[in-house]
Amino acid sequence: MRSLGAITTDFDFDTPGKRSGFIDLTYSDNDNAFSVIRLPVGVIKNGHGPTILLTAGSHGDEYEGQVILHRLMQTVAANDIQGRIILLPALNMPAVRSRSRVSPLDHGNMNRSFGLGAGEGPTSSIAKFINAHLIPMADVILDFHSGGSATQYVNCGFLCLGPDKGLRTANLEVAEVFGAPFTMVCSIDGSGGDFDTAAHSHGTRFLACELGGLGQFSLHSFKVGWQGVLRVLAYLQIISQKPSPSKTRFIDIDTKCSFITASHHGLAEFHVSIGDTVSTGAALVTLYDPHNFGEIFAKFHADHHGVIAIIRRNPMVLPGDHLCLLAQELRPEMLMS
Repeated sequence: MRSLGAITTDFDFDTPGKRSGFIDLTYSDNDNAFSVIRLPVGVIKNGHGPTILLTAGSHGDEYEGQVILHRLMQTVAANDIQGRIILLPALNMPAVRSRSRVSPLDHGNMNRSFGLGAGEGPTSSIAKFINAHLIPMADVILDFHSGGSATQYVNCGFLCLGPDKGLRTANLEVAEVFGAPFTMVCSIDGSGGDFDTAAHSHGTRFLACELGGLGQFSLHSFKVGWQGVLRVLAYLQIISQKPSPSKTRFIDIDTKCSFITASHHGLAEFHVSIGDTVSTGAALVTLYDPHNFGEIFAKFHADHHGVIAIIRRNPMVLPGDHLCLLAQELRPEMLMS
């Protein structure tokens, strides 16, 4: 039995074979007064080899990763592998059930709940259990995300670079193996509440990814993630098949990017699409005044060359809403400086 606070499980992570079960969250409210909330978990284990932890459903309106993990659990047999695959397809099950980014129980954002100041609610309880019991089991972690209901992302790995140069090199190699069309790059300082930082504090190799978005399932994004996870499994020698390699392009979403942000309530006309490469001065967005027909509030242009990495779903916007993100491309050698 493993437990921490409101989380308990008697699931067997260690015996060879393939099985599924649950991690149980106890939380008493009007709907769960005589219940536990069950987070599905699976393991596939055989022989000797590394452990990979695969997670999805940190945000409940992000679907490609959830489907990828279900497909793996359905199609991979224990005899197919050497090592151990641990799968959690609905990391924040309350959010998954409500098809929402955050938990309806406490409005907790799972990927901001791994820090010391995350509080004591159910979302933080799940994160603390993962941090205490599952991250230490893993040699590598892949965490699947998408743009959710609010945005669309280029299909990408999401690489957080920390101060540990050895771990930085190892994570960069995982990103290159995963081989998404793009890899977003940002830095961490070890103080955040995200899953990436928690893994970094354990010295565990970690790569997140962003696959599609718009609150829907994209077959193309699913295929990108599916091939990526197979490449990582082959790289770790957990599976013997060798999927074709794919080269990734690194883009900076830290210091070498621009958020195009509305300052008015308006109707946005987008002149670019996700993944477009644009030059300095290119037209990005026109923002119309919805209350004064024919009036234009603002026209936005690119202030540098780059890639449209994130774009907003809803074109009716309020002040402070980001319309898109323009990211500059990085050479791989720049990531080690």
